[in-house]
Amino acid sequence: MRPISFEDDLSQLLDRFEPSMLFDGSAPDDLKAWQDRFRTTLVDLLGIRPERTDLSLEFLVETDCGDHTRYRIRYQTEPEVFVPAYLLVPKGIAKGKQVPGLLCLHGHSQFGKDSVAGIDNSPERKHEIDTKQYNYGQKFAEQGYVTLVPDMRGFGERRPNYPKRRVDYCMRNYLCATLMGTTVVALHLCDLEAALDVLQSLESVNGELLGCAGLSLGGRMAMMISAMDPRVKIAVLSGCLSMYQQRYQALKRCGAQLIPGLLQYGDTPEIFSLIAPRPMVIEWGLKDRLAPHDWAERALTRIRRAYEAAGAMDRFFLDRFDAGHQFNMEVAREVLDKWRNGDL
Repeated sequence: MRPISFEDDLSQLLDRFEPSMLFDGSAPDDLKAWQDRFRTTLVDLLGIRPERTDLSLEFLVETDCGDHTRYRIRYQTEPEVFVPAYLLVPKGIAKGKQVPGLLCLHGHSQFGKDSVAGIDNSPERKHEIDTKQYNYGQKFAEQGYVTLVPDMRGFGERRPNYPKRRVDYCMRNYLCATLMGTTVVALHLCDLEAALDVLQSLESVNGELLGCAGLSLGGRMAMMISAMDPRVKIAVLSGCLSMYQQRYQALKRCGAQLIPGLLQYGDTPEIFSLIAPRPMVIEWGLKDRLAPHDWAERALTRIRRAYEAAGAMDRFFLDRFDAGHQFNMEVAREVLDKWRNGDL
């Protein structure tokens, strides 16, 4: 008998739901055909995409950070929508030389892009960075990458009352977006496509060597833009090895990630699988409560199937580490070095 409580009933139904488009092939052509079908389905599920417009890129403030320069910038994505961001450029890039560019995305942080860029000028900011190893945008710039660190919609300067304590409006924002036939994910993707345009517009960046990295919500959105935009040639995805089928049984999780109807066809492993055969690092903190081990292993089995079919298991990297919901970087640093040197 099904539970009399509607909430418990929904949770049980969700647990038992079986998506209809799971990949079951074994060869590169099988994977390519499935990816085309699943990506088309995903585009339809995301809803109306905003109309893109010119970047109108502006450089506002320049800060000397020792081994790199941090620029405060803004750029336009859809008409009259501007994204505040930091651009971190390593010093010593010779004139005429180009380096890889990395788009680095924050999660549900109090300070949005600031923590990823390494801004730690208060005890609260320093605590956020230290507990999550949040300054990966800064660290990658110190390693020689040009990094772009934007505020996503609903976070940092793009939320009410910043920098006062953040109130989580994710579910409210999701409901508003779906009423208009779109999703927060689709709006994020509009901005992230523009962010890649910004990186490609820079003289110091090799536009053919773009990557994306993120933690938590940032890892999820890095997964999304990598799956949807082939300009992303490598992805470092941290704190997001979870499945909607598991997370939303609590019925109170993040609306910024929700894609209506997705579970009819697949789940996060299928979106990860759209990245194959490009190099991908998944960071999994074994003490991360948002990634229960049984569900994480189930997801990994489906992701590995895609990379095996692509003949690209040497481009799939799993960084298991003995900590919680944080950015680890150990495996990612080595993999990115191989990639920029042409060894992947």
